[in-house]
Amino acid sequence: MNREKLPYRQSTLGIVTNDKGLFLLVSKTPYQNNQWSFPGGGVDGDETPEPALKRELIEELISDKFEIVGQSKNSYKYEWPDEVIENTFKDKGKYFRGTELTQFWVRFMGKLDEVKPGDGIKTVKWVSKDELEARLVFPNQWKNAEKVIREFSK
Repeated sequence: MNREKLPYRQSTLGIVTNDKGLFLLVSKTPYQNNQWSFPGGGVDGDETPEPALKRELIEELISDKFEIVGQSKNSYKYEWPDEVIENTFKDKGKYFRGTELTQFWVRFMGKLDEVKPGDGIKTVKWVSKDELEARLVFPNQWKNAEKVIREFSK
């Protein structure tokens, strides 16, 4: 399989904040206990990124109390390890080299305890901005998040 010829899977990411300045992180089912990310997921079929993110937020967090504030001008791509390429979508006959994220700034309008782990999520956690760097442990994850946070904190 020639990685260079494979497309990136189109996906979304929502940097979710609340009125207290906390950020919502999720630990997805395949993650180890110290691995966190912002909620989001794949763009399906004819979807565009914003409706895809709204759908993912409802599926992953069992709430619809989200307001999309804006789409980031910063997109983010990352490569998948070979075993992920070979195993993740083979049952659907699709192969991707990695993910290309369309990122959004999202405000949560409900109470903290109204967010619950849904589809594919082990646990959720509200954290301060100061805690983000220690929790975003995947390569370049914090660096990417920091760009979007700066963009929407102006």
